[in-house]
Amino acid sequence: MSRFSDNWLLDKVMFDYVQGGSCACCGFPHLFAPGGLEGLISAMSDLETDSKTQEINAAKASPWPEDMRDQIWGDRLLLRFKMKKEMKDYRNFLEEVVKDEAASKNVTNNNCDETNVAIQDAIPILHHFCTNQLSPYELKELFQLQRSGLTEILKSKYKITSAYAIVFCAVVEQLSNFHHTGYGVDAPPCCNQDFDNEEELFENVLNYDSRVQGFNLGVAENIIIEDSEEEWKVDEKILGVFLKRMISFAGPTLLARAARVENNSHGDNNDDSSDDGDDKDDGQSDYTNNKPSFRSDRRVARLMIARYWADRLIEKYRSMQKQVDHQVSA
Repeated sequence: MSRFSDNWLLDKVMFDYVQGGSCACCGFPHLFAPGGLEGLISAMSDLETDSKTQEINAAKASPWPEDMRDQIWGDRLLLRFKMKKEMKDYRNFLEEVVKDEAASKNVTNNNCDETNVAIQDAIPILHHFCTNQLSPYELKELFQLQRSGLTEILKSKYKITSAYAIVFCAVVEQLSNFHHTGYGVDAPPCCNQDFDNEEELFENVLNYDSRVQGFNLGVAENIIIEDSEEEWKVDEKILGVFLKRMISFAGPTLLARAARVENNSHGDNNDDSSDDGDDKDDGQSDYTNNKPSFRSDRRVARLMIARYWADRLIEKYRSMQKQVDHQVSA
């Protein structure tokens, strides 16, 4: 078994569950699931999860106890449901940014129509804000998140403290050691080759430093080698990757789907072309041996990291915007 692989995660969750949970956020409330396991997974397929049929087969063959398994799937569904409801908040903010910029320049055009705001126009505006209103060092400090902070978000913000909390803790540990797994990129192939895959780009620039920063983005670097001096410079490419990822928070989907692949040999038309697209021969999806894949959970964890940083950026933007408004009205 390779270190930090999905098989490792499967065994770790079982051990931690038997031990009562390895983190302080684990308690196990009763789950009401009238549709049973199939109902939970079918509902999840509407929220961009892994292949429905494959997940059902793998979950039934897993070594986890039935009550534990159903708790995990119930809160997987709950987490995605809560995160999907937040998409409108990110759209509202991006529209706000575009409208603020137009108002500051006394510009009136179709892009400022209440029902037709091109949120991608927020990218250069936020880029200018980050590079002119914030120092490179402030940016560096903003894009950091300790591993424990991620599990705390699950507990405090999303109120999830069931068996899925154990899974999530293990997924976060796997994510922080992802380079040991030998797995490829978790993000599905982009369905449109004319556009960048924002999720894949973000996944590739996301770092983990166990010593100080935790999860981080290298949006700024010290360009002076001497230990006694510091001069920080913004990496505009990495900043641009994050801002493009931020635009995707507005939807229309929580997690992007790969393009549907026609497979006439099987003759069924279920939702098997959702999250993961084609199975990759990298050990991430071991459905042929009825082993669950945690790729979708890793994708959600990375999304949660990116949203945390977006929330911090939103807070700084709105704070400075209030100062500008106050100065104008004074």
